[in-house]
Amino acid sequence: MHSTTTRTQARVARVVRDRIAPYVHRPVAPVALRAWAVDGGQGEPVPAAHALGIDMTPGREVPDYRPFEVGQEWGPAWGTTWFRITGTVPAGLAEGERAELVIDLGWQDHSVGFQCEGLVLTPDGTVLKALNPKNRWVDLTGVCAPGEEFTLYLEAASNPLLLEVPPFRPVDGGEKETAGDAPCFRVVRAEICVFESDVHALVLDLEVAAGLAAELSADEPRHHRLLRAVDRALDEIDPEDLAASATRARTRLSDVLARPAHATAHLATAVGHAHIDSAWLWPLRETARKVTRTVANTLSLMDEFPDFVYAMSAAQHYAWIEEQAPDLFARVVERVGEGRFVPVGGMWVESDVTMPSGESLVRQILHGQRYMRDKFGAYNTIMWLPDSFGYSGALPQLARLGGFDSFLTQKISWNDTNDFPHHTFWWEGIDGSRVLTHFPPVDTYGAEVTPRELAHAVRNFRDKELSDHSLVPFGYGDGGGGPTREMLGRAARLADLEGAPRVTQRRPDRFFADLHAETGPETPVWRGELALELHRATFTTQVAMKQGNRRSESLLREVETRAVLAMLAGGDYPYDELTSLWRTVLLHQFHDILPGTSISWVHREARATYARIESEARALARAAEETAAAEPVTESMPSPDAAVLADADRRTIESDRVSLRFGEDGTVVSWTDLTTGRELVPAGARLGELRLLRDQPVVWDAWDIDRGARRTAQPLTAACSWEGVPDQDGSGRTGLAVTRAFGRSTVRTAYLVAPGRREVEVEVAVDWHESEQLLTLSFPLDVAARTARFETQFGYVERALNENTSWDWAQYETCAHRYVHVAEPGFGVAVVNDGSYGHEVAARDGAGIEVSASVVRAPRYPDPDTDHGEHRKRWVLAVTDDVRETVAVAERVNRVLEPVRPPVELAEIEGAAVLETVKAAEDRSGDVVVRIHEAAGARARARFVPGPEFGDQVAVRVVDLLEEEIEPERSLTVRHGRADIELRPFQVLTLRLSRGPEGGEAPVTTGRS
Repeated sequence: MHSTTTRTQARVARVVRDRIAPYVHRPVAPVALRAWAVDGGQGEPVPAAHALGIDMTPGREVPDYRPFEVGQEWGPAWGTTWFRITGTVPAGLAEGERAELVIDLGWQDHSVGFQCEGLVLTPDGTVLKALNPKNRWVDLTGVCAPGEEFTLYLEAASNPLLLEVPPFRPVDGGEKETAGDAPCFRVVRAEICVFESDVHALVLDLEVAAGLAAELSADEPRHHRLLRAVDRALDEIDPEDLAASATRARTRLSDVLARPAHATAHLATAVGHAHIDSAWLWPLRETARKVTRTVANTLSLMDEFPDFVYAMSAAQHYAWIEEQAPDLFARVVERVGEGRFVPVGGMWVESDVTMPSGESLVRQILHGQRYMRDKFGAYNTIMWLPDSFGYSGALPQLARLGGFDSFLTQKISWNDTNDFPHHTFWWEGIDGSRVLTHFPPVDTYGAEVTPRELAHAVRNFRDKELSDHSLVPFGYGDGGGGPTREMLGRAARLADLEGAPRVTQRRPDRFFADLHAETGPETPVWRGELALELHRATFTTQVAMKQGNRRSESLLREVETRAVLAMLAGGDYPYDELTSLWRTVLLHQFHDILPGTSISWVHREARATYARIESEARALARAAEETAAAEPVTESMPSPDAAVLADADRRTIESDRVSLRFGEDGTVVSWTDLTTGRELVPAGARLGELRLLRDQPVVWDAWDIDRGARRTAQPLTAACSWEGVPDQDGSGRTGLAVTRAFGRSTVRTAYLVAPGRREVEVEVAVDWHESEQLLTLSFPLDVAARTARFETQFGYVERALNENTSWDWAQYETCAHRYVHVAEPGFGVAVVNDGSYGHEVAARDGAGIEVSASVVRAPRYPDPDTDHGEHRKRWVLAVTDDVRETVAVAERVNRVLEPVRPPVELAEIEGAAVLETVKAAEDRSGDVVVRIHEAAGARARARFVPGPEFGDQVAVRVVDLLEEEIEPERSLTVRHGRADIELRPFQVLTLRLSRGPEGGEAPVTTGRS
């Protein structure tokens, strides 16, 4: 026989697209439309109750529904139009026929969640379901009986499509003001149709049979039998009688679709999902509506498909539904109780987990898990982060302390250099904690349950010798939409089908339970961070996000400490205010806000939000200080004979600890540490050199820095002006500043030195107006380091400075929190920053190393004016070989509030243990929670001494991040004295202090939970 494989595949694609799928819906009756375009100036979107006339909001525009016709344009970008739809379901429908309202708002047949969307409601405000390009129908069965008239309302959001084909072109639609007032869409269809169930089923039969054949080798008989059945089915299609011929065509396919899977077939656990970005190419206000629309579709599908299981993360998303659609939230709670709607994740949002502080990640878990428990009755056990841009090595410990035993991610499949070697493995963090991790081999968090995807998952799965099952998250995501009945139909056909993996729909916790059961000594282990070899620019893009987050983290930590002092003095602890502020900070740590990869609207609002957070936090701090009668700490003044001498003419700065000499180009050519007499600038190098790089990534403009950008680096050597910088705050900090112009921008670099400190402070103030450029700041150091320590949450990650392997080579721009530390035996330098994250550290040709900090970028997508304006950044270069001293410098540099008298003498710390947090317990019991961590990667001892504010009787318990006691560790009472604690490297230890009756003494135990 001659092969007709290619022709049959082409034939089925054409026939399904043009001759079958368009006729799934048979028109039977018209509908009448009226529309009300909400005045954006009146504040939109408006509550549904207002649009429906149920509860009119004073001061808002009165709804004015005017006649509207199919074919008419609607919707300026980012507007909302409400449609009133009336019609009558024909009385003569045959038994079993199902009437559906079909709407086409003018979609392109792709990019679900990235263009206009709609939410359908009944006149009493009950949410029915949502509409999008792949979900254009509403079942009328429960709306009215045949022969009856109905009225429905459609809230249509005219969100512009900002990720077009080809993508990453600059767009003006990221702000309502620049997007224009012209209508963006045209209503194409609005009518009552009969849903031709057999025609729809035939489409799915053909997709599965032809799709499976395409994945099988032409050497296999199954391949040819599937194609022959497809050909015979297509032969049966009669365009004049499609419904009846569809039944005959399905009969031709029934045999090949009934053959069971092989006994050893891979098992794919299909879990419905919609990864919804809390903001990205849409503002926060639109995300809340996207969540509502997606959940409405999910609940609608659950009524029809009893096996359908759906997983949703992000406590913030549930909270939005609870606030904006309480009737929908009640249905969610009901389905959660049935076990079909499954909360996962247990964090406030799917946050970035590289840049937030350790305490921020604790609060992501604390607020997320407590919300899940309070609303749904249990903590989550799966940390679900499919799309964050890399995963910190601190995360496994925090996950375990937060109640999670399993972790899921997908993003590592995006690596641009190395293929990650495992899909099911133990992930071991920097402290030694492990969490069982699954990385779905289907390589997407938005699968459509196609034979092609499933075949890829089987071929791609790298742990076949140890496991035979994987997880497939399916449903339209990013902009929402979720699963469709087509996806569920394919899943049903692939449940037990020869030549394909077996597909089962079940809860993800049951999948992970099976993974845990099969782990053993051979289960692979990955140690350290799960770095994403992509999206390296997210550590720099949108400077205000990084600085606003860093300042907010510091402020809230400082406010909480003051508030505890006030509480112990008899005042009220501001629980509600701090909860609100923390949740706002946590929301803005979402992985497209903090990384700087959203549209202008998102970042404009975020800048205003960070300013509000600072104002409110400062007010709380002042109130707490007044209640506790806290006194400011006055730093000791330098003696007159230890003054800094700065000479602009001689280009020198000298103190009792530091000597700097500058070149004519305004960079430091010599830095002598006078304590040791050591020269720190390598011969011929220039410390403080600013470099301009051409920054035009191939794709993902706001996200990526291509390696080739380094080859374009040009030092800024333009003529500069010099000035002295006098002492501004009485600390003795004095120095010189250099100002230069380049392009359309200017930059002022100030070098400051303080008496008694082996430090050089570098302040950069840039007025930035470049496009597709990257500004970096270079610190070459004559230190014989082979690795560098990059601060991460509650510790550091050590990265090699060579490029011996492809894994080393891929780390050319990496994340550091407050410091990078480089050292040789007995000598080191810390490079501390006040709000930067992107760094590169590399060995120099000849001698020493170079720390390069990324200052500011200028990508054009998705925000064409990214970071244009004024920015100030600060670095402190401190001579120290000790990590704990480095942490102390980082604390000082990043402190926002002026220090006050130590609030509670809680802990005398020995070794490298750090007192991280002092706060009131979340249960409002009056207990105090104290968090300690080991920062240097070594075993350490801490002596815990409760201060006099607690009185003579204090019970101390070891608790987890949820502030619940950890077994088998037992309660203890500290009496008149001390408790000695031993910490393992990078351990995080949380203690809960209760004032109560005196009890027996007991040691503090710190074993792993």
